[in-house]
Amino acid sequence: MQNGVSDSKDRIVESFDSLISVALKDFGISEEDIKNLKSVQSFKNQYKEKHDEIPRALLFVVVLLLSVAIPIFSHQLLIKTEFGYHVLDKYFNFTTGSSALDELCLIQIPYSAFEAFRPPVFCDECANVEGVHRVTNLTHEEFLEIYAFSMQPVIVTDGQVGWTAKESFSFEFFRNVYSEGSRALERATDCQFFPYESEFQNLSAMLNMSKDQANGSERPWYVGWSNCDGKAANILRKHYEFPYFLPPDLDHSKTDWVFMGLPGYGAPNHIDAVDASSWQAQVKGTKKWILEAPPECYGTCRQRIEIVVEPGDIIVLDTNKWFHSTLILGNETSIVIGSEYY
Repeated sequence: MQNGVSDSKDRIVESFDSLISVALKDFGISEEDIKNLKSVQSFKNQYKEKHDEIPRALLFVVVLLLSVAIPIFSHQLLIKTEFGYHVLDKYFNFTTGSSALDELCLIQIPYSAFEAFRPPVFCDECANVEGVHRVTNLTHEEFLEIYAFSMQPVIVTDGQVGWTAKESFSFEFFRNVYSEGSRALERATDCQFFPYESEFQNLSAMLNMSKDQANGSERPWYVGWSNCDGKAANILRKHYEFPYFLPPDLDHSKTDWVFMGLPGYGAPNHIDAVDASSWQAQVKGTKKWILEAPPECYGTCRQRIEIVVEPGDIIVLDTNKWFHSTLILGNETSIVIGSEYY
């Protein structure tokens, strides 16, 4: 920044000196006459004001970046590093007088900030993607080679064989799993909740809706949440397993996600900011996915792909690179369980 300002200043001075030299030699104008010109005085004053504004503008940019970056990365720092926790704790203690744990649940990160700071997609990854593959008997080798870390979405139609989730999962089932005292109801910082198409602000409020609303007789709803309750996780995982096609040497997230809602509703178009690719098992109901290539890949990749995911299917895709929205079809409440892998 300093070198750029210095170069700009030098060019201005050289141009100004050149004009003065022409005036003195060719037109016989004195230096005193030039100094007294109103235009010259105005030019000098304007340059001085703009030059003085540069440090203030630079300070503003630095403050703006810090104000956006700290909320975006603070949660990851807190949960992944002890050093990060101490740094953030001191930061919040200094700025608000409270601890990092108290403050993180109050920070609302705008979606526009995630989209603005997301890394651009290398468009060759989706250049040859024409649609979503449907496969069965997917081997570990095929999954790793073709799907695991690419932008090629796939639906594994036999991914839930042997699961009892379809017979067990329901609104009442989740209400009983997350009973009073559940960590998922108490720790908003660790347990993310997405209200989507609903008036609910947390998992507790959603689970306390009336039976009529849960059945679709009243106001519509569609929500998603991450499970951070170990006791609840043990109950849920009795009814499903990690998909058979995921190689055992892949790292799996310890956090599972649940998405549930009524027909006619779903998630609006968005892109995720999670750590890795994910699988989502359509346990009940039918859901249409609409995938859109990121803007930087328009003209290189297929702009829009639609696919219907049926009960028993598992869809695998990189939701950090594909913009996506969903819509529940049919007459049955949709229930999806999913997780991430590395």
